[in-house]
Amino acid sequence: MFRGRMYKLDRFEEDLAVLLEFPSESNVLVVPTDDLHHDMKVGDVLLVDIKEEGFNISKVNKRTANQQKNVEPICPSQKISSYYIDYEHGCLVYTTAS
Repeated sequence: MFRGRMYKLDRFEEDLAVLLEFPSESNVLVVPTDDLHHDMKVGDVLLVDIKEEGFNISKVNKRTANQQKNVEPICPSQKISSYYIDYEHGCLVYTTAS
């Protein structure tokens, strides 16, 4: 049905966009803002296909996003409760809900 995974655009931090896997929010993906289209905003559900040459990112319509939300059950213990980008070490640091 889909190539790639769906993510929700959570926030922007400097030249990066932080995406949470949709709908479970159990995984985080950080992409350069240059890979987003100018009309993408916080809260949008995006389809991300990772290719050798970079990210192919497109918007997902609300109907498709709602269908996906009903397919994958959300497990509260897998949700990310907090996260930040550690620029000094070049990684994403996050904690999951307990």
